[in-house]
Amino acid sequence: MPAYLGNLGSLFAVECEAAAVEATSGYTFESSLEGTRKAQFRHRRPRGWEIEMGLSSSTETANVRALDAGEFGIGPFVWCTEEAQATNMLTPEQSTCDPSTLYTSGVTVGGPLDLGADGIAGRKFVNATPGNAFYFDDQKIPVRPSQPVTASAYLVGAGAGIRIAWYDAAGTFLTSTTGAGAGVAGSAKRVSHTATPPAAAASALVVAVNASEGARPALTWTSSLAAWAPGGGCPKAVVSKLENAPAVLGETQSYGQVKFTVTEVG
Repeated sequence: MPAYLGNLGSLFAVECEAAAVEATSGYTFESSLEGTRKAQFRHRRPRGWEIEMGLSSSTETANVRALDAGEFGIGPFVWCTEEAQATNMLTPEQSTCDPSTLYTSGVTVGGPLDLGADGIAGRKFVNATPGNAFYFDDQKIPVRPSQPVTASAYLVGAGAGIRIAWYDAAGTFLTSTTGAGAGVAGSAKRVSHTATPPAAAASALVVAVNASEGARPALTWTSSLAAWAPGGGCPKAVVSKLENAPAVLGETQSYGQVKFTVTEVG
């Protein structure tokens, strides 16, 4: 399974031999003269990935090198890691119902939600009018043509279900598909919906239907429900420090070791 990089609607595959990720520390520390240590919480924790493509042909590295040369514009670009595709394509903030991701009118952030056998979510969205559908943020999640996706969330509400809203590369709404209403009243149940993006779809949003509460949304590039994990999506990143070390120079094709850095911005 390759990683993907580029713009919505024109993502290209990147075969990674190694992709180490590093996140900025969530806290900064300061000690007073009296010896008291204080911790300052950093809300945003931008990530960075050191990518190694291994020995690759010039054809296999052409798109990354062209992006670095400016052919795809100055960015920022969408970065889809292999792990995020299989676990959760939402951002870390979206997947944990961060207050910054509130989007639908009448929805507020609430406290913990009991997930039964799956533990407890530390935060949830509370919908004052369950008859109104609500979005888990409006930051578009990349999708690919013909690649099935599965969207899910823990929802409270009789008949609560998941809807996937589809958008084109320009962010224009195309259509939506809604799964069966499998939620129950009074307790949280993980509800999912699997669908294949329609023609021209480049992104999607996860929507809760008939739900009074919702937590831990997810979207994976899979045809079945995957175990929930915090989001690993990165909708805004730039590529820098690209290195190309030629190893074999053939008459019509060259091979080399390509390394570059993906840095989350915004």
